[in-house]
Amino acid sequence: MFYSHTFLAKKGPLGTVWIAAHLQHKLRKSHVAVTDISSTVDCIMFPEVPIALRLSGHLLLGVVRIYSKKVDYLYHDCNEVLSQMRTMFASVHVNLPEDADRATFQAVTLPDTFELDALEFDTQYLE
Repeated sequence: MFYSHTFLAKKGPLGTVWIAAHLQHKLRKSHVAVTDISSTVDCIMFPEVPIALRLSGHLLLGVVRIYSKKVDYLYHDCNEVLSQMRTMFASVHVNLPEDADRATFQAVTLPDTFELDALEFDTQYLE
């Protein structure tokens, strides 16, 4: 099968995927962030020009590597936010009374029969 060299050029639609498949160490975070996985897979599955099955396999390997990098970056960002939240809330001191460590059963449970007519709403916001 044939394929266009512009199809796999560095600035082409699948250039980043080709680099991810064959030159993974040259893949940058900006390349990974810009790549849209769904449109790239559509471009591989339904190409403008016919491509060989082996080439489509290599390109799908590149898509998997890009997706893996995206997951790694997301995992790293989530862990960073979590650690920042832990350090932020570790320094917060809460002064609660001694008996405030437990709530009553009625405070956290809804009644068996919930009557909406018994609730009183402020009607000034409804008008």
